[in-house]
Amino acid sequence: MSVPVIPGAPLTFGERVRQFYKRVFIDYWPYWAACLAAGVLNIVLLAYWGSAWGVTGELTRWGGHIISAFGVDAKSWPYFQEIGLEGSPLERTSGYLTIGMLGGALVGALLSGNFRIRMPQQRRRLVQGFVGGLLSGFGARLAMGCNLGSFFSAIPQFSLHGWLFMLGLFPGTYLGVKLALHPWVMGPPTRRSAGARRAAPSTRWQPYAGAAVAALIALWAWRAGLVEPAFGILLLFGTGFGFIIQRGRICFTAAFREMWITRQGELARALAMSMAVSTLGFAALISRGIGGNMQVASLGVFVGGIIFGVGIVLAGGCESGWMYRSMEGYVQLWMAGLGTITGATLLAWAWHGLGIYDLLVAGWPAVNLIDAWGWGGAIFGTLALLAAWYALVTWWESLPSRSVAAPAVAPGAAHRAPAFTGGSPQPAPHQRPS
Repeated sequence: MSVPVIPGAPLTFGERVRQFYKRVFIDYWPYWAACLAAGVLNIVLLAYWGSAWGVTGELTRWGGHIISAFGVDAKSWPYFQEIGLEGSPLERTSGYLTIGMLGGALVGALLSGNFRIRMPQQRRRLVQGFVGGLLSGFGARLAMGCNLGSFFSAIPQFSLHGWLFMLGLFPGTYLGVKLALHPWVMGPPTRRSAGARRAAPSTRWQPYAGAAVAALIALWAWRAGLVEPAFGILLLFGTGFGFIIQRGRICFTAAFREMWITRQGELARALAMSMAVSTLGFAALISRGIGGNMQVASLGVFVGGIIFGVGIVLAGGCESGWMYRSMEGYVQLWMAGLGTITGATLLAWAWHGLGIYDLLVAGWPAVNLIDAWGWGGAIFGTLALLAAWYALVTWWESLPSRSVAAPAVAPGAAHRAPAFTGGSPQPAPHQRPS
């Protein structure tokens, strides 16, 4: 005999637990909540590690290891002598951080029942993903960091090169949209016939698999911590970042790309808010001698930002974007990840092999805004510029809409832009994929 539900009656403990699970592990998080969580975790990471969130430096080392396995003496390249190529990913804290990101994204995808192998209808998307990843990897390492190391973590650390990279993202993503929407790239429209459509496989097993993966990561962190405490802790930090970007759908590509397609600025505003919080947290740490990583503010950073912007739009995701979406089973983003490692490794060779360092980087200084403007000027100047970005996005959103050829938006996703992969929209937000 069922117990009648009394309107207005307090929820039972079991109902509260199920409601909590749904909000945290099934529904996508609001952009502001996910970005704020990433910003706060980045502050804690800097306090512990002395270095902020970044990923492409480690991915470049992975490329160096791969080509070394084929007999190439990558260790002799000046670029690898600068960033280091000793040991393996399991002997570097940055390796554990990066692996943890992939693991955390996989945990998030499984717990939400969002893992499924997704092959693009047009096979050209696989090539597009690889080429886009190659460009983004090349551009990121030319700029000495991707959207994480040279933007999300660089600007709050008062490094001028972060602002140069951001300036490059605007024309880069604009050109990327123009290329991605070109008929030669888009190709003819394709639709699956009703007979070819198949029912989605059951996802009931996925939460159990996600819990198992989370337990294995925790066990690995404990075992790695016995060898070196930082290994286990950085693995957990990476897992946290991976889980956050998957739950919040944090892909920096959308923050810039959607300016040119849908004019939606929700993610951009959330990033600006999060980076403002990081600025205050980082300032407190830097004043105590923790962090403050500066990179050369060169023409190469601006050019790298442009190349990176083009690449992430073509690939369908930035470094954080392709990492979490590849763990959801998007094959195009697997190719983007492979392309990123390839492009970053190509830049490591071209750094001196093609004279890129002498052409675009040599002679430019590393500019610390604290030294240039003083503490007050650096803090309030950074906050003011982030507020200006927030206001610019809001103003741009309010302009009359234009007729822009854009990919279709999934039903119910009008308030959140799709992850554009050349005609492959992402699932509607706050809904489990069918």
